[in-house]
Amino acid sequence: MYPILLTLGPIHFYYYGLFLAMGLGLSIYLFAKDVGNKLAPKIGLSYQQGFQKAFDLGTWVIIFSILGARLFYVLENHEEFQNGRWLDAVKIWQGGLVYYGGLFGAIGAAIVWYKIEKWPTAFAFDLVAPYILLGQAIGRVGCFLNGCCYGNEDHVYGMVFPGAPDQLPHLPTQLWEMAGDLILFFILWRARKWTLRFPWLSSSLYGLTYGLLRFVIEFWRRDWNKHYLVIFNSASQAVSGLIVMLSLAMVLVILLDARKVRKSSAN
Repeated sequence: MYPILLTLGPIHFYYYGLFLAMGLGLSIYLFAKDVGNKLAPKIGLSYQQGFQKAFDLGTWVIIFSILGARLFYVLENHEEFQNGRWLDAVKIWQGGLVYYGGLFGAIGAAIVWYKIEKWPTAFAFDLVAPYILLGQAIGRVGCFLNGCCYGNEDHVYGMVFPGAPDQLPHLPTQLWEMAGDLILFFILWRARKWTLRFPWLSSSLYGLTYGLLRFVIEFWRRDWNKHYLVIFNSASQAVSGLIVMLSLAMVLVILLDARKVRKSSAN
């Protein structure tokens, strides 16, 4: 809607970049505090050492999340880069990032970091899970102001996005996801007093709840006349469905294992 934040000569600064940076910055800061308070004592570090290392990790996560988001977009929209236009694939400033690609890139970077630094992988991922949702919610505000990621045409509940090629009203699905992300963030954050007792539970609940939210929203996203694996409206919906199934399986396994342990203790 209002994509440009500031213009200095030929250089444009965009609201999308601002809110993306805000979301990443706040999420990393809150995660760093948790690392200092909850994770650092487990590995013999002081609060300040854990806090600083979390920010070092955040730097690598940002780099690989951007690379992953761009790679996912290029693979999904490869026809845009045919006929000698492959160099355009590196022009990130022209737009074209996909969230799931960024998530997978960030997870890969984090796994390598955890192994090198000998951090407890499950506990670290469980700590950061709610903050991913918070960062997503803030980032979606940037999507809304940028006029991208809107939904299907709707003359009752829609609004005109200047970036839309048809200049017709479309559903503001960015705001739907922002609201959903915030609700899920508060639920997962408040539930951590219980979920952190079970390795991978918070991470699995993130995958289950966000995957389901994104899967449903994709039904109202703009129709690009693409279908994946026959039944899905988009690649993101297909990935969401896979994440939901895997996460649900992990939640059930974790809860069943916890039940077995409780029964054994009782006996």
